[in-house]
Amino acid sequence: MKLRLFLGISVLFLSSYSILYSQKSAQKTTALEMNLHDFMEDYTKPATKLYDKKGNADYLNRILEKVPAMAPEDQTAEWKEIIDAKLAVGKPEDSCKACHTKFKKEYKAKYRKKLLIIPEEFREFPKEIKALLK
Repeated sequence: MKLRLFLGISVLFLSSYSILYSQKSAQKTTALEMNLHDFMEDYTKPATKLYDKKGNADYLNRILEKVPAMAPEDQTAEWKEIIDAKLAVGKPEDSCKACHTKFKKEYKAKYRKKLLIIPEEFREFPKEIKALLK
C-alpha cells in the first residue's frame, strides 16, 4: 500500500515537473547573436540604403540609438558622443563613417569575433526594410 502511494506521488511529481519544464522552455526565445560586422551588414547597411533612397531615417535612428551598447566598455561613451553629434545635425549616416575612422582598426584587432546580442525589437528590421525599399 505504501509502495503504491509512493509510486503514485512520484509519478504525479515527475509529470508535473516535466509539464512545467516544457512550458518554461517553450517560453524562452533564443537570443540572436552575431558579430558587429554581420550586424552592420544585415541591419545598418539596409537601414542606410533606405535612408539614402527614400529619406526614411526611422530604422537607422533606432539602430544607432542601440549601437553604443555594442561597444567595448571603455569606448561606449565615445561611440555615444559620435552618434549623438551626428544625429543632432541630422546626418545619421555620417555616424558610421566617424566611428569607422576612429575605432575600426582597434575593434577588428581585439573584438572581431565577439558575439553581440541583437535587441529583440530589431529581429524583423531586415524584412521590414526590404519591403519598404520595393
